[in-house]
Amino acid sequence: MSLTFSHVRKQYYDGTHRSRPPEETLQAIEPLMDEIGVVSVEDVTHLDRLGIPCFSVFRPTAAIGSAKYHAGKGKGPVQAKVSAMMEAIERYSGEYRCDFMEYASFEALGIRRALDPADLILPRPLEENEKLHWTPAFDLLNDEEILVPSNAVFHPYDCLGQTVPLFISDTNGLASGNVIEEAVLHALLEVIERDALSRAERRHSMGTRLSVGETGPVREILDLYAGHGIEIHLWLLEGRTGIPTVAAAADDTLTKDPSLLVMGAGTHLDPEIAALRALTEVAQSRASQLQGGRVNPDRQHLLERIGYDRMKRINKEWFCDAPSTSIEGLANLATDYFDEDIGVALEEIGKEAERVLVCDLSRTPVPVVRVIVPGFEVSHMNKDRMVKKR
Repeated sequence: MSLTFSHVRKQYYDGTHRSRPPEETLQAIEPLMDEIGVVSVEDVTHLDRLGIPCFSVFRPTAAIGSAKYHAGKGKGPVQAKVSAMMEAIERYSGEYRCDFMEYASFEALGIRRALDPADLILPRPLEENEKLHWTPAFDLLNDEEILVPSNAVFHPYDCLGQTVPLFISDTNGLASGNVIEEAVLHALLEVIERDALSRAERRHSMGTRLSVGETGPVREILDLYAGHGIEIHLWLLEGRTGIPTVAAAADDTLTKDPSLLVMGAGTHLDPEIAALRALTEVAQSRASQLQGGRVNPDRQHLLERIGYDRMKRINKEWFCDAPSTSIEGLANLATDYFDEDIGVALEEIGKEAERVLVCDLSRTPVPVVRVIVPGFEVSHMNKDRMVKKR
């Protein structure tokens, strides 16, 4: 396979960067919901007192090991609805569906044809001549095709009874878009985000507190939270690239509900968009928790037994004191074109990684990709894949 990017101009900038407005995306993807098994698209904004738009999509035919509910958020209802539906499409597309997988050992394939599985931060050592499933990917840094373990491509990964999984599969780097350039960019940003979160958790340090000026979209949402008795602790995580990852930890001081001690994160070339994504993800997490209390009361009861104060102690790094920096002082690396943004991201990632791998998993007219950056940390998704302390 090969991958060539077109010069795609951004057409929408309100809270996110897209190649077309959400209304047009909605018109294009609504007819696909039946095909991918979606039976309901629910507005769950009313579950929370905030009023930040959140939607939930139910896909009961999801593969075993995959989520049946898909959440979405946005500045407006259409954005949130599209967000949830696009997530459903990417999760559907990321499932293994009798795709061809080569079956061989790494030793048999050789380092010129295949990625060394050890580069994926494995929870166990690979046996000598252990046979694995392999899927072709395109390396954006080296402009070549290479085979990668299928375990890192599909979610849920199906070993077909032929091999032992290397690790529990996940959705890190799985993204959809109106065009493939949009999908690749958002997948790259997600990999950067999860790496930064993993490093923060491993070091028990959220990095630097992030201050925000008195005006602008980020301040408006912060004031909305404050007006409802929710304290937001905004952090700039210490990542390994110059692309900002912002985390927002929420403390509901009115309800003191332990299940609502949630965190959201966002990575974007534009620091303001990164912060907005983190803040709206907090709203999405709150809505999901409130909805989950209806469908999973046992989990809700467990959190209630743990209690609010204990949960805050467990996550004390979210709320501790730290030096502060201003969001206005952060560089905006975003351009007006998706392919140029990809170029910026690759330049940053290339300082830390030898390969950036892309698998095209599109199964509908909506492009879906999996991006894998060997060596970037993933323990935020899978605690078994923790790098050794340095």
